[in-house]
Amino acid sequence: MDKKQIGVKLTMDALGLNFKTEYFNDRLILQKTAYLVQTAGVHLGYFFRWYLHGPYCSELTSDAFEITSAIKADMDDSEEWKLDGTSLSTLSRIKPVFSETDRKKLADKLELFASVHFLVDREQVIGRDAKEIHQILEKYKKPFDKTQVENALRELENNGFFS
Repeated sequence: MDKKQIGVKLTMDALGLNFKTEYFNDRLILQKTAYLVQTAGVHLGYFFRWYLHGPYCSELTSDAFEITSAIKADMDDSEEWKLDGTSLSTLSRIKPVFSETDRKKLADKLELFASVHFLVDREQVIGRDAKEIHQILEKYKKPFDKTQVENALRELENNGFFS
């Protein structure tokens, strides 16, 4: 595993999330977690663009499968490494966002949060207008209602995802 892959694995471990790629929801959780932790200030080195389920990085997908292969082959190099103190502090601060234990519910929540953040961050909406964000998400056939968008904006703000 290279340093970037090790960083992803350590990040998932620090958040208490099992590193999995077997099911779609597992991969969605990984993608949205990496996006959100980067927006919070943990530097993993991935670039995200909009795709079917919000922010997506093809390089992260490739790395995820390599990490999975390394774990299955009992070659998980991440055990020899530690994240820096600043990253650990940031992850500790935002960990409550990732506390849902039901993988489907967590995947849905993170898709909403990452999508809302991406639209605001990339200035696809004016300010943080929940109505406008909801309209864009509706256009992309996302099942989130305006109240869910408002709650996501509030929780993202309360947990320091917006600078």
